[in-house]
Amino acid sequence: MLDNLFDSIKGEVMESITGNTELSMDQAEQVLPLAQESLQSGLMDQVKAGNVSGILDMFNSSGDSLMNNSIFDGIKQNFIGMITNKLGISGPIASMVANVGLGKIVDAISGKAKSGSGEVTQDNLLSTLGMSGGIGDIAKGLLKDKLGGLGKGLFG
Repeated sequence: MLDNLFDSIKGEVMESITGNTELSMDQAEQVLPLAQESLQSGLMDQVKAGNVSGILDMFNSSGDSLMNNSIFDGIKQNFIGMITNKLGISGPIASMVANVGLGKIVDAISGKAKSGSGEVTQDNLLSTLGMSGGIGDIAKGLLKDKLGGLGKGLFG
């Protein structure tokens, strides 16, 4: 779902991680697939729960409001666990990497998904995340089920 998107922002995110943490470029490269897995898993959990507004709130947040967003925090905690368990990076460094790396990723996705009004919209976000078929259809189906009659006009 996020492969093409991550390929397009990989260099920018790696520079941010290495420039703001103690990680080398090789370590930063090992961290990115874990970030992608954490983000994808966290977003799908929210989609399954029908929390579209929460996802949009996260992608419309930045700075302190992003760092205090409960969805972002859940994704970040999962990511920190993966970094420490799979790569052996200490908790404090993993936390710093998660803040910098995931923050940069969410900002990059938000920037690509903003509409003309400057807000991240549901349609733009789904398109940016590459959810126009396959997993996107599953997500849309789940959202329609959660929204009942309200979802009829949202997904064509």
